[in-house]
Amino acid sequence: MLVFRVKAEGFKSSGLEKVISKAIARGLNEGGDKVRTQVQRALKTDTGVIKYASITSHMKDSGRGWARAAPDRLTYQIVATGKGLPIKDFPVKNTGKAIDAKTWGVDHLFKRSFGIVGRGVEGFRARTTSKRFPMRKLYGPSLPKELTQGEVVKVFYASAQTAVPPAVLKHLLKAMS
Repeated sequence: MLVFRVKAEGFKSSGLEKVISKAIARGLNEGGDKVRTQVQRALKTDTGVIKYASITSHMKDSGRGWARAAPDRLTYQIVATGKGLPIKDFPVKNTGKAIDAKTWGVDHLFKRSFGIVGRGVEGFRARTTSKRFPMRKLYGPSLPKELTQGEVVKVFYASAQTAVPPAVLKHLLKAMS
């Protein structure tokens, strides 16, 4: 966990407290954006999706860009949403006996899976029981789970240590000059 401590005791009376917290927020946003990009690239590599947009479209947006830091809330969050990526986002094929998708860089055969004729990748389904119905769509890895495991965690800590402190320091020095 990265923790920044700034003692603002002497700054409260001089009115610099707001200037400093804004500078820290700007630096946190700049460094956080770089970390988020590295985390998303690691997610793409780990999960094995075809397009980078598959990852970015499942990252939570706070309405003002990304989960941004503000002077009154000095945190930067990287949040993924959804239960799982659609199977169409992966290299996938119908083998005739089952659906084969290359998730996490490894071929996975889905049990009781099949393709609906004429629907292409959108028509890939799996039976939930040995009976004909009910059926379900096929999904790959879940990004919220993937954020907390594997290479993504290592990339997060490595990039947070190299990107965030210099960005915060740069904006603090700018604000003080």
